[in-house]
Amino acid sequence: MRNVYFELTKEFNAKGRIAVLASGQAVVYHRIAIMSKDGDWIIREDAQTCRHVLDVLAAHGARYRMSAPLEPRWLAGGWSSHFEFLDEEGRRIRCDFVSRPPRLTQRETEALFTADADPLDPRLAVIGLLPLIRIKQTQRAKDYAVIGELARRLPPEAEAELTTDPDRILALAGRFPSTRPALRAASSGAGRLAVVTELAREIDGLQLRDRDRIERYEAAAEAYFAAIRRERVLDRPLAEAHESLVTLAGRLLPEDPRDA
Repeated sequence: MRNVYFELTKEFNAKGRIAVLASGQAVVYHRIAIMSKDGDWIIREDAQTCRHVLDVLAAHGARYRMSAPLEPRWLAGGWSSHFEFLDEEGRRIRCDFVSRPPRLTQRETEALFTADADPLDPRLAVIGLLPLIRIKQTQRAKDYAVIGELARRLPPEAEAELTTDPDRILALAGRFPSTRPALRAASSGAGRLAVVTELAREIDGLQLRDRDRIERYEAAAEAYFAAIRRERVLDRPLAEAHESLVTLAGRLLPEDPRDA
């Protein structure tokens, strides 16, 4: 079965690498999962890229979902833009875009656009394992099992630092110097329960940080989202909705909630 998100990635990158497939569909690409319900891309942070992505989405009949407008001004502040359309088989296709993904530095993000592409199709640009693991360190508990599977694809030293599987930590303990509490507990012979406890603390900290980040953005968007609902902007065709969202965001949406 063809993967519509892989095909969209090729469309976005038809004239150069501007969009890198990330998150759930990247997990599918790396053959850790067989499906994911939506598509996430990291895109170049410039007006030309935004226009091209909007043009591709418009050709598919996409409409905005509740989100910031796809404009560099808000992408630079860490906002995301969300869309959906029905494909020819009647499936709802959801598409989400960011230019500053959480937990990646700007240098790491820029490197995504020069990294090796799929040798069979250079337009199919997909995030690599290490940055994908960082992106998956979310507030969702299910992402940590995925991280454990992704980490198995890494060299042992990198796996030891990133795996969320306590049995893999125990198996790798003592082979590499580390300050990671779970790995140090395993190396000291403290036992599996101590490793599980340290790993739970680590994951809980990651989840709380991601939750705090999302709550900050949600609070900053309350007035903007209320105006979108009041004016029924999401019912409009894509180009018209985009203009309205830019106008509303200019009045109501802070460019970077991280500065608040």
